[in-house]
Amino acid sequence: MGGSLHTTPGRLRVKVADVKGSPALAAQVERRLTLLRGVDQAYANPVTGSVLVLYDAARTDARHVIDALRAWGHPCLDPAPPAPDPSPDLAITVLRAMAEFALQRLITTLV
Repeated sequence: MGGSLHTTPGRLRVKVADVKGSPALAAQVERRLTLLRGVDQAYANPVTGSVLVLYDAARTDARHVIDALRAWGHPCLDPAPPAPDPSPDLAITVLRAMAEFALQRLITTLV
């Protein structure tokens, strides 16, 4: 299945093609997902085919939800690895560079 998948701990959004255009199937997917261990809420949008799952990351994970969807006959993409958090040192370096640039512009304007 083509489409996209976005995941962070506790939140998964995935396109499920067969949900698109089928309010009955969307409701069924929501019900089934909320019966999974650790799943708090599930929203399946029959207009877009997007399924949003909110879960307790201490009790389950995106892999378990995706495996369940696949077992029920709904192909989904594997999640992309999460982007690493930027290093605090990098953020400080960028802020310093921006501040220096702004200060240089201010001095140039005043001179």
